[in-house]
Amino acid sequence: MLLDIIDNLPRLRLSTAHFKLILWLLNQAGVQHVPSYDAFRKTQQELTKMCASEPVHCVSSTGNHFYVNDPRETIKRQFANPEVAQHFNFYPEETSEPISEVWQAERWKEYDPSDLTPMYSSNGKQFYINEVSMLHDDRLVIPLLWVKRHGILHADCNLVDIDDNGLWIRGTSVHSIPADQFVMNYLEVISTLNVQRIPWKDEMSVPEMPNPKRKLVDEDEDLYVVMIPIWADDVSGNKSKQYNKHINLYMENSNLPARLLQQEYFVNFLSTSPHASSPEQFAEIRKIVNETQTNPIRCFNADTKRRCGVILRVPSLPADNPQQSEEASHIGGNSNKFCRRCHVGGTHEEKESNEGYHSLFSVGISRSASETIEILEKQLNVAMTGVASHVKAIQTETGVKDKVTEYWIEVLLKRANQILRDNPSKSRQELSVELTEWLELQPGDKMSPLLSVAGLDPTKDTPVEILHTILLGIVKYVWHMFHSKLSEEEQRVFTARLQSTDTDGLTIPALRAAYIMQYRNGLIGKHFKALMQTMAFHVHDLVTPDESEIIKAVGELGAMLWVPEIIDMNEYLNDLEVRIANILNAFSKVDPNKITCKIKLHLLPHIISDCRRYGPAIHNSTEIFECFNAIFRMCSILSNHQAPSRDIARKFASMDRIKHLLSGGYWIYKNEWIQASRLVRRLLRSDVVIQQHLGWTPPPDIQYGKVIPLSKPKSTAVNWRQTHASSVCLQEIKSEIWNVNRAVVAQSGDICVKGSWVACRAIGRLIEILSPQVSVDSDPAFVLTIENFILGENRHPHFDMPVLHRPAERDQAPDYIVIKPEEILFRLSVQHDCRLTGCMLTGSRIVLQEHQKTSQRIAVLSHADDSSYIVNTHALHNATLLRCFLPRSLVEPKSLIPSDRQSFHFEVATKLRAQQDEKRKTTSEKRKATREANKLNKEARRAEMDDTEVRPSVPSMPKRRRKTKAVKEGAQGEESEQLGKRKRMEAADVDVTDDSTENEDVA
Repeated sequence: MLLDIIDNLPRLRLSTAHFKLILWLLNQAGVQHVPSYDAFRKTQQELTKMCASEPVHCVSSTGNHFYVNDPRETIKRQFANPEVAQHFNFYPEETSEPISEVWQAERWKEYDPSDLTPMYSSNGKQFYINEVSMLHDDRLVIPLLWVKRHGILHADCNLVDIDDNGLWIRGTSVHSIPADQFVMNYLEVISTLNVQRIPWKDEMSVPEMPNPKRKLVDEDEDLYVVMIPIWADDVSGNKSKQYNKHINLYMENSNLPARLLQQEYFVNFLSTSPHASSPEQFAEIRKIVNETQTNPIRCFNADTKRRCGVILRVPSLPADNPQQSEEASHIGGNSNKFCRRCHVGGTHEEKESNEGYHSLFSVGISRSASETIEILEKQLNVAMTGVASHVKAIQTETGVKDKVTEYWIEVLLKRANQILRDNPSKSRQELSVELTEWLELQPGDKMSPLLSVAGLDPTKDTPVEILHTILLGIVKYVWHMFHSKLSEEEQRVFTARLQSTDTDGLTIPALRAAYIMQYRNGLIGKHFKALMQTMAFHVHDLVTPDESEIIKAVGELGAMLWVPEIIDMNEYLNDLEVRIANILNAFSKVDPNKITCKIKLHLLPHIISDCRRYGPAIHNSTEIFECFNAIFRMCSILSNHQAPSRDIARKFASMDRIKHLLSGGYWIYKNEWIQASRLVRRLLRSDVVIQQHLGWTPPPDIQYGKVIPLSKPKSTAVNWRQTHASSVCLQEIKSEIWNVNRAVVAQSGDICVKGSWVACRAIGRLIEILSPQVSVDSDPAFVLTIENFILGENRHPHFDMPVLHRPAERDQAPDYIVIKPEEILFRLSVQHDCRLTGCMLTGSRIVLQEHQKTSQRIAVLSHADDSSYIVNTHALHNATLLRCFLPRSLVEPKSLIPSDRQSFHFEVATKLRAQQDEKRKTTSEKRKATREANKLNKEARRAEMDDTEVRPSVPSMPKRRRKTKAVKEGAQGEESEQLGKRKRMEAADVDVTDDSTENEDVA
């Protein structure tokens, strides 16, 4: 078992050579019963047959072969896994509490009730919607929808009355009834009446009974609906820079809480192929998903210990923007109609007009799947005429272009032209009829399979993804705008300022400011996330006021998007609308043309509807899938590359089998559901090493108020009279010697150390964590001292953030306060106000290399005082808690353009047209000059060739003399080339003695 585990650790993959070496080592160490390599692989195959599944071989409509790990098998394992099944939620929820899950938002509620989980199970009885049921008070009802309200399952019901003639009448009013009041289901009601059918007064007013979905499962089985968002992208199968393109599909189960879906353990591999495109692979997934509508997946529910059926639905398609455009059958972000979600855009004249430019700042008329299908059918019909330009015109005008349809368009164009060449007299109508009949006979999809997935609209259900749109989009634009204008001295100043950032409360890796500046054009997501939270504090005197507004607006938006929950949805969306408008308006001030050509800027307003439909935007982030690519890459590298799709799918199936076994998952063996032994199951629950390697994070056990002591070698003790607490503590303290502790756990679960900024009764800096060396009954067990700061009534005039200052006489507040450990609410980020106090690079520190001090020193920022600070509202950590803690007046967003935005946009559009006309005029003149120069060069070359043709021929020389002359001429030419190169480099002031330069990161 242990050998099987180490062979299937996702993040620690072993090659065949490594594994054989381990077997050799065990044999050499005298371990008994070590299997041979072949015997071990045979045992794994037997285990796979017993409790796992093999990949399914698929052939696409274009003839490409690939393998799929059947999502039905994945769902079976999840239901049979007690560590997973206990967390399932099957019903939409209405709540007045913070919204943190997708089922609490609007997306699930958009489905028809019959497309959601249609029943509630209690004591082995299933209460289906659209069936008569009886309550505990003998009332008859027809459930219409099962929904959670404030954490309790309810049913929206119509009451049923019986008139004097014994006829049943369905009421029209809707009542919300708790699920625990249902006692008899439809089958029991019918059995008590001793009739086959209920005598309805109006047969047309009631649905078919019993619910047709009862027939999909056995009488003693439950029926559930599971949502599976599917991610797709192109991924390199190599670790080197040589690109080895694979198209990958992953899925997750969004019936699980969001905190679990951020773990690699809950990401499931579906398929990969270096040949088949994503639509080809989606076609197989579509087939499986649609098949479950009539043939549900038969599962064993490890939570209820009952058998059940499961229907699959695809609620969304998370991916980066180019992939989502492809999935939505959209032409792409560089087109005239550049939005996959709405119809904004057009030619550059339309986008630069007053009305067109203003429209780019908001959501346009929404696209729909039905509209897209209609346009694609029109393209196919036009292609049957054999005129490619007409098809391209439709694509340009509508922005609709489908990869699958494009294949058939090319086929139809070639076939139409061939028919017209063979029979020029054939009319266009006859040609169209002939090709229509031919196309209908061809196998395979004629357009994207995603357009025919039940309950999915790719034009709406491709939510904006914040990793690529915000970090690798908006923040990257801002960073380039900033660093590209800096001089070498300004780069040095910004680097020193950035390195001085107080990272406590930010939960980011250590800032490597010198690295960020040195490789400023090659940064990745984690660097942009750090810059988004800290950059605003360090750019004063380096940017214009308008550029500073962009930096602040981006930081403010980031702090609103990277939140795990939304307290008040309406207030949140209103604030989000202002933040997004500020970014777009700020960009239009600095570079108006970016609004017309950067799709990621236009997509920002679409985030508002996505948050309403799916909840917090981080639910749609693809970071976890991007991380999962590392596991795929190792599987690719260690395959033999002969059948990559099959081999990689098999390895992922093997890894899923190990996860299932270790977490106590059930499988059927000799008609009995069994699981691994207790010793095997204990590995995942108790062994931290195995948890980390499998990507499993156990539920956090937050012991808030817990004080963490220093290690024995570092432990220190102080006299009570020497502490700050002694000056403000009102309680009489008897203990003389107190121990200094390392940290305390806040209510939020944060580990707060000495120097951390914390929120309790006020905002302050934690400076003492004390406990008595010898306990005395009357003394407190712990004493925490907070350096008190006063929260200003107004925001900072430049940063637009709350400010902190030390207590003055007018404040009548103590310099220190003493609190209990459990009073600390959370940790936050606070930065020094260097702009106000004029902090300069007057300090220095020694540069360390290889953990050794060097003779080099670099300049560092020296703070001019210790009394002026700013609450960092751009910080992502605890952003929601901070906004709830601070007064609304200090966090409410202010509009950058408080007056008429439309007039402002019209004014910017006028300036943009003038700028663009001037650029186009200059470009046209350059193009004309280039054409003239090329024409003259071409004429000169032609004249030279003509002159060569009429030149008299030279008598040939002997072969030996020709060879000698060629060698001499070659040597002279090489020497002349080297001399010319040296002169050019000297003219450019380059050291010609060294072909390479090395840059050393002194930070």
